[in-house]
Amino acid sequence: MRFFPAVVAAVLCVASVGVANAQQSNAARSINNPVASTRVSGGGLSFSYDAQHDQINSSGLQVSSNAVKANSVSPTTGTVEVTLLIKLGSLFPKGTVYHCSVNLLGGLIDLDNGTVNGGLETAYGTGKAIGGGLASCTLAIPYSWTLPADSNGETGLIIAYGVSAVGASYPGEHGPVYRSTLQLDGIENLPANATTSKFTFDVAL
Repeated sequence: MRFFPAVVAAVLCVASVGVANAQQSNAARSINNPVASTRVSGGGLSFSYDAQHDQINSSGLQVSSNAVKANSVSPTTGTVEVTLLIKLGSLFPKGTVYHCSVNLLGGLIDLDNGTVNGGLETAYGTGKAIGGGLASCTLAIPYSWTLPADSNGETGLIIAYGVSAVGASYPGEHGPVYRSTLQLDGIENLPANATTSKFTFDVAL
């Protein structure tokens, strides 16, 4: 994993938030608040998890236009596949569903100025119990970003992911959120063009 010269750190904002990386995943710390927030220092970049709506929202950054310019190269394409292994450390009522959401921010990233020349992709789904007190959720996120050819900026990926335990829902209503966790990966190298990159993270509820 490569980190930019600017210091990258996870800062506690609203509730306890775990930080993990793809090579050495650490167990997540569960939180009770269905909306948690973590911030990456530099430019005020932050992510928040709205477990009620299965959304991870980002703020504090500006995504540059992806319009093809004269000094642009062919789009950088690929797929990022994120697998979340969920350790069920709490007892949840029968019928609980494990929701998972991922935000993928990638391209030329300038944390000091809060800008990215690339894209922001999102995905969400539900996990499945795999036995042994574990559940698993895998999300595949395709992307296509046009990056300027003459930029001296640093390229990379930032992956934010949230998991929640949600109770049975009824028509027109979202089930209660029993627990949720939001985590932020460090900055990963931008994958080679036209490849599929796989990341696995451990979380706990």
